Amino acid sequence: MTGYTHAAAGAFAGALAGKLTGDPIAGLAVGAVAALLPDIDHPGSLAGRRLRPLAVLLELFAGHRTVTHTFWFCLLTGLIFGLLSSFLAPAIPSAAALLHLKIPLIVPSPWEAGLFALLGGLSHLALDACTRSGVSPFAPLSLPGKLARLEHIKGPLKTGDPLTEWPACLLFAAAAFKATGVL
Repeated sequence: MTGYTHAAAGAFAGALAGKLTGDPIAGLAVGAVAALLPDIDHPGSLAGRRLRPLAVLLELFAGHRTVTHTFWFCLLTGLIFGLLSSFLAPAIPSAAALLHLKIPLIVPSPWEAGLFALLGGLSHLALDACTRSGVSPFAPLSLPGKLARLEHIKGPLKTGDPLTEWPACLLFAAAAFKATGVL
């Protein structure tokens, strides 16, 4: 899937969680950003173009859809967003006052930010699992018995196919805005 579809799906996942916690706009924003991060291992991706040196190193040493396309990376992303929220929460309201903003800037609580980021990242894995390349979400673990079929999950979709990408992107975006109450 492409970055726009990942961002829309992450926004939807985050907005749904945000609706349950009372902050769907923050959920939308955090989920969308976190959904782009697993592709940090590809220099041509939306996230990879913004952090090119890191993307080049990750692609060189790990390859695409390896370490960053795992459940463990999504957990790490959630922890980092939670930590960022705990550090930024005290500073944001005073920064908004200094800038004379008429709307208050509210940072989600650390556990909310972590949840929104985790769900955004997992939405990325779910979409990539639908593609022909698939993902290995629990690598490097070997799963026992019938769970072994979850070691590499792949589907029939082709990444970048406009007949798949555009409708999915538009539906996820509309659902995300509906969850926030914007639509």
